[in-house]
Amino acid sequence: MDKEQNEKKKSIMKDFHEALKAQDGQPPKPNELDSTCGVTDDELVQRFRKAIEQENENSQSKGLPVTGYDYEKKASYIEYPDGRRVYGDKT
Repeated sequence: MDKEQNEKKKSIMKDFHEALKAQDGQPPKPNELDSTCGVTDDELVQRFRKAIEQENENSQSKGLPVTGYDYEKKASYIEYPDGRRVYGDKT
């Protein structure tokens, strides 16, 4: 790392630590992402579930096992490409 990059890093870290000291003892601020983008909790959950579905489909297309949860049996499982499910402990 050259001298200029090192100085820049030190400056950034100094500013970061000063900001942390300034916040000490103050109440937490609201999540700026939600307040600026207007993403509701429900929409965030839907996006997360869709991402998991897409990842499972991608894994299955590669012949890899995927994990899931069976709400009727109240147990997690691993589903193999041949359709076989191996259940874990009930929770």
